[in-house]
Amino acid sequence: MTTALEPDTDLDAAAGPQPGVDSVAVLRGQIDALDAAIARLVTERAALSRRVQATRMSNGGTRVELGRERVILATYRDALGRDGANLAEAVLRVCRGAR
Repeated sequence: MTTALEPDTDLDAAAGPQPGVDSVAVLRGQIDALDAAIARLVTERAALSRRVQATRMSNGGTRVELGRERVILATYRDALGRDGANLAEAVLRVCRGAR
């Protein structure tokens, strides 16, 4: 049990630096875990995207829907700023299967 003067190591990482608790190695470990989660999510998104593409094409549509991609670009830009659109473009490229 911690007192008010002792750091609580169970605090969420988003709470900010905790002197005596945070270290570069710990923080990098958290970043690595997030990067692995992002990669898993993009892989999952790519699988869903392939299913959407196959369904759309089987119904006479195109593989890529530019209007939908514009919405995705805007969503990332709104959430992350100008560079968010660059991230969205990379995600869309991966999900289109052009690696």
